[in-house]
Amino acid sequence: MPMSETTPRRVATRQRLVEAAIREFAARGVDGTSVEQLCEAAGFTRGAFYSNFNTKDDLCVAVLEHHRDVVMSGLDQAFSDAPDAVSVEWATGTALSTFFAIIAPSEEFRITLMEIRLRALRSPELATRAEALATEIRPELVDFMGRIARQLGLRFRMPTEDLIDVFEALYFQGPADAERLIGPVAIALAEPA
Repeated sequence: MPMSETTPRRVATRQRLVEAAIREFAARGVDGTSVEQLCEAAGFTRGAFYSNFNTKDDLCVAVLEHHRDVVMSGLDQAFSDAPDAVSVEWATGTALSTFFAIIAPSEEFRITLMEIRLRALRSPELATRAEALATEIRPELVDFMGRIARQLGLRFRMPTEDLIDVFEALYFQGPADAERLIGPVAIALAEPA
């Protein structure tokens, strides 16, 4: 059973297990990856796993918490790096590329997020926990997209939350399609404010 004490060593162990999960889940899927494979990839014993997580679903939640932290930090940085005056080209190029680099920084991570979504379809408890974490991130994503639209003097023809769902669906369909379609979709769904 996981201990509640948080030490630097424990944090490092959890982080290595999360990083191993990202690699292994992308390669084998959540259900296709054993605890032993996770531990071997992280360089730990099963004891290290079970002192940090009760189940693989708990590890999935830790991966999603890591994702939430990366997204929050990345969006904060993106806001501070954004120019005061933006162009449509910047918004549909740099801003959207930054947005998706933050959401899924690698193909491996994108696949892992899809694998966790699949696992959540079969596990109502994981689905509930994943939705709670997504709810924490959502206001930051809405704010990011809204800020870009306002800087361009635009507003979206649909609720920003729905637009983000469209972007995520395109992105998880495949990054090549996303890069080709998201900019034109964003422009098509925007109008002068």
